[in-house]
Amino acid sequence: MPLRIQELVAEVRKDRLQGNVRAIEGLRHGTQNYATLEEKAEFVVDELHSFGFEVESQSVIYKNRNYRNIIATLGRSEFDTDRFLVGAHYDSPRGSPGADDNASGVAALLEAARVLGGQRFTKTIQFVAFTLEEPQTWNHSILRGSRLFVREARRSGIRYNSVLILECVGYTDKKERSQLIPSLVGIPVPKTGDFLGVIANRSSKPLMEAFHKSATTWVPEVRLVSYAVPLHGYLIPQSRFSDHSSFWNHGYPALMLTDTAMFRNPNYHTCHDTHDTLDYDFLSCVTKGVVAYIGTACGLLTA
Repeated sequence: MPLRIQELVAEVRKDRLQGNVRAIEGLRHGTQNYATLEEKAEFVVDELHSFGFEVESQSVIYKNRNYRNIIATLGRSEFDTDRFLVGAHYDSPRGSPGADDNASGVAALLEAARVLGGQRFTKTIQFVAFTLEEPQTWNHSILRGSRLFVREARRSGIRYNSVLILECVGYTDKKERSQLIPSLVGIPVPKTGDFLGVIANRSSKPLMEAFHKSATTWVPEVRLVSYAVPLHGYLIPQSRFSDHSSFWNHGYPALMLTDTAMFRNPNYHTCHDTHDTLDYDFLSCVTKGVVAYIGTACGLLTA
C-alpha cells in the first residue's frame, strides 16, 4: 500500500494543471457570462468522461436559466450511501477571469480525478464541480449550487464521510509579511504566504487531522496550516465563503483547502487574477495532498 500511494502521488503532472487552469480561466460569471460558463462546464464534463467516469449533471435553476453541478462518481454501488467527495466551484467572480478563484481548484480536482480514476477503492468517491458559488446579485447570496446538492443528498439519505473543497489553491507570495491575518486573536498564521490553509469546523477536526497526516506524510514539501474554527466559522465570516459551509450546515464533515484568497492574493476578485500569477509547484503539491488522502482513506485495492 505505501508504495502504491507513492506511485499515485508521483503521477500528478504540473503541465496538466497548467493546461487545466488556462482552459477554465475566463469571464464565466453565472449571470453575466452564461454562455461561457456553459462552455467551461462542457470542458469539465468532457475531461471527466475521458478519465472513464460516469458523469451526471444536476440541474440548478436560477432566474429561469438552467445551471448545473457536474458529478463524477467512482465505485458506486446500488446500496451505497457512504461517500467521499472532492469538490470545487467552476464559476468566476463578476468581471474576473478567476484563475486562482477558482480555475485552480477545478484544475486540481480534474488532475486528482485523472490519477485516481483508473484505481479501485472500497469506498465511493465523487468529484463534483459546483456552479453558482459566487454572488450573482449585489445582495451576496452565494453557494447556490452546493446548497442544492447538499439538500438533495440529505433528502436521499446519502452520508459523506469526508468532503474536501478546493477553494483558491494556486497563489503564493514568498515575501515576508505577504500574509494577512484574520482579525481574531489566537489564529496561528505565518507571515509568509506560501502555505495551504486547511480549514475545518469543530466537528470536522478528525478529518482535518487525517488529511494533515496523509498530506504531510506523502507530500513532505507541502506546508500546511490547519485550523478548526469555532462556532461553525461565524466569528470569521471569510472561513465560510465557499462550498464547504453548505456541508457544515447539514452536519457533514468538510474541509476548505485554500491559499487564503483575499488574505494573500492582491488579484482576488479582480481582472488581474490570471494564469500567469499562479504558483504551479504549489498547485501540484495541493493536488498530491488530495491524491494521498483519498488513496489512504478510501481503501485502495491493489488487485
